Amino acid sequence: MKKIITISFILITLFISSCSSTKDLTVSERDGSSYEKAVIVKSVAEEYEYAKKACQGCQLLGQSLSQYKNKPYDILRFKNSDGDEVIYYFDISKFYGKRF
Repeated sequence: MKKIITISFILITLFISSCSSTKDLTVSERDGSSYEKAVIVKSVAEEYEYAKKACQGCQLLGQSLSQYKNKPYDILRFKNSDGDEVIYYFDISKFYGKRF
């Protein structure tokens, strides 16, 4: 009986840790630096909120809509304080083209 409890505990622990670590890894990798690492947002306001925090003092150069692997993306381009261009990719599939 003790052996069954120990095995069950190990299996449950492995299952829980694999679920939570995968989710955390995915979220932490979404820095907006590419289509693959696009930040998932629910509104345009969230895009600007993210960019404002991530690129403090940056000047907006432009915003464009793009399609990649059949998903819509917003791309925001900024100039940072050093004069370098900074680009953020946002996955807008949660709201783009949806009816209110």
